Amino acid sequence: MATITNRSPYAVVVRGSAAHYREFPVSHQADARRYQESLRLQGYKASLKQLENSFQVRTRDKGFPDFCATFDTYLEAEKTKKKLESERALSVFRDYGAATRVTVAELVTRYMKEVCPQHKGGESEIYRLKRLLRVEEFMHKPLALLSTEDLQSFITDRLTEVAPSTVDRDLDVLRQALNYAADVWKIAPSESPFIGLRRPKYFNERDRRLKSGEKDRLLMEALRARNPYFEPVILLALETAMRRSEILGLEWGNIDFEQRSALLPDTKNGRSRKVPLSSAAIQILNELPRCGEKMFPLTANAFKLGWQRIIERSGIEDLHFHDLRHEATSFLAESGLYSLIELQAVTGHRDTRMLLRYSHLCTRKLAEKMDQAKVSLANEYVHRGRRRRVETALEPARQVDSRKKATGRGVVSTGRSNVVAFVRR
Repeated sequence: MATITNRSPYAVVVRGSAAHYREFPVSHQADARRYQESLRLQGYKASLKQLENSFQVRTRDKGFPDFCATFDTYLEAEKTKKKLESERALSVFRDYGAATRVTVAELVTRYMKEVCPQHKGGESEIYRLKRLLRVEEFMHKPLALLSTEDLQSFITDRLTEVAPSTVDRDLDVLRQALNYAADVWKIAPSESPFIGLRRPKYFNERDRRLKSGEKDRLLMEALRARNPYFEPVILLALETAMRRSEILGLEWGNIDFEQRSALLPDTKNGRSRKVPLSSAAIQILNELPRCGEKMFPLTANAFKLGWQRIIERSGIEDLHFHDLRHEATSFLAESGLYSLIELQAVTGHRDTRMLLRYSHLCTRKLAEKMDQAKVSLANEYVHRGRRRRVETALEPARQVDSRKKATGRGVVSTGRSNVVAFVRR
């Protein structure tokens, strides 16, 4: 069973005389009593009391490591005691004492060595964590002392340097490391510092489409590049809506020219999928030189640097390579030939809500469709207590005029062929 012990110091207080106030460690209670007695001999009314600012939770259970931790309030100590007892009752031990003996930096360093290399984005995670280790002071605190206030201050300072999305990703990686330590290594503070944290809000969804002439300028600069693979990569992205990593990872052995499909054994979401290949995509692949298993002998960093040079020379502003996937998906959606399920099969999105973000229709196309939309031939509504009929452009104006003559009732008209006329009944 866990026990809570008040380890707060003893205080000798003299009412109205702050100069005689003294505190003694909890182990020096005898000294505190002697000091109190000396004040009484001098004629002062001195009282001795134990403060309530340090409570120790300790437990020794067979089959479990010893646990000992100190808290500032009795409420925190009691909360930890109940949590500890419930977890031990379930035979699950979480060593809160270890959080006082290991720093955040030590924990994160272990996470970078053992866990990050297993992740697809491990390099990016290591890069972010190294920056935190190098710059942020709170990383060198014991894990038990890492507070929500530390992280909130980090957010405030970091927002002056980078975008909110970057700050949010830094927090995600740090939280991922702390959660792994708590779940797998059973090293965790009594309360997560992320509880109550106010993370930055942002909306960075992109709906960038290629404007008139941008595709030609892009391909022209890709042709001028020293590496001959930039142009086919860009064309393949526009034809198949594949991601950059998926295109650069293509292998000849995974292309089925007869069935016109490309097998992607390892995608972003961790599942394999087949991408249908259009005739233009097949032609692009057939024209590629075969010099190894990989179709595009390019590293991700080499392509990134080359893409930046192409964008600078073409004079195109604010265009990411991933926008080509957006362009291809939106183009297929605009054609009206694909259902949402068919679009999902092409792009490989697991969630249709994500697919809807990419399949933004061009505003001009929507405006043209609005012009083509036709109102039903006979819509009725009630206006000022009278039922009226809507006459649309589908019904010639001459028919409305003839009805006006026949009934002798007024008709609202502007003389335009596409106006809506209201006829009383």
